[in-house]
Amino acid sequence: MPLIAVSGLLAACGSDVPGNGLEFSDRLDAVTIEGDVGEAPTIEWTNRMSAGGIETETLVEGDGEALADGDKVFVNFALADGFTRETAVDTFGEEAPAVEMTVGSGPAAEPQSLGDVVSGFLSEQIGTDVTRGSRIVITGDTNAVFGDLALSPALAEENIGNEDGLLLVADVLDVEALPGIESTDQPGKKWMPTITYTEGVPTALDFERATAPAKDDKSAADVVVEGDGDVVEKGDLLVVNYLGQAYDGKKPFDESFSKEPFSTGIGLGSVVAGWDKLLVGQKVGSRVMLKIPPADGYGDQEQNGIPAKSTLYFVVDILAAV
Repeated sequence: MPLIAVSGLLAACGSDVPGNGLEFSDRLDAVTIEGDVGEAPTIEWTNRMSAGGIETETLVEGDGEALADGDKVFVNFALADGFTRETAVDTFGEEAPAVEMTVGSGPAAEPQSLGDVVSGFLSEQIGTDVTRGSRIVITGDTNAVFGDLALSPALAEENIGNEDGLLLVADVLDVEALPGIESTDQPGKKWMPTITYTEGVPTALDFERATAPAKDDKSAADVVVEGDGDVVEKGDLLVVNYLGQAYDGKKPFDESFSKEPFSTGIGLGSVVAGWDKLLVGQKVGSRVMLKIPPADGYGDQEQNGIPAKSTLYFVVDILAAV
């Protein structure tokens, strides 16, 4: 559901509240921010924060390349309310993934969550004057940051008033997704199907040698190519190429190798349970074959032409995890 501005939903939580026990200070005079880029910032409040229009400050200037229009960049961020002094959205931990954005692209037309709204705002603030590896801090009141969405239900759920001063700490990560994995290796386990390669790219699965799935099968993985990158953790934003095919299916039901890589949060219920179970703990740069029985797939439901109770097989190339 897109976020919809609802007039009158929120009252301002700002400086008119008597007896709150804390004075207001302007922007970063109200707070200290510590920690290394890429790690969750430590935010300590000394006062409540007031802020009007949007202001941006670079806390740490990265030594990576300067961004250019069209570049893809990964960003971790924490959004905090300077009145309640609570953090509303935090992608540094396990609860929400980092975001991937394209410099100069602007926000999505229909944001689905508060995180999407923040991501869209950041896509307008992070431009060609920023280098990879930087930590930037943006302050402004809710109206300045969110515009027409300042009175949205999503903000109300986080107790963010439409006049509150907001603090947004954003790390522009010096990480780029791998362009691909060059290999025509096959799974080593005999119960797995073989991969059909066309010009070195997976294009289908062949089940001639594969063991027929049983009703009590568990989700299983076979590392076809082991990478040497970071280990995938719960809450990461995972960037992959993949191909999926049901057991004995004549052709794949979906794939991304001929398109753009697919990005998703992992371990968060955003994808089928088998992906969450099997891809956490794998390494970036790996090609992994997954076998996912109905219980960890689509169960008793037909899904986009995939028959109900299908065992699903995937080839997944892990290109980045942030």
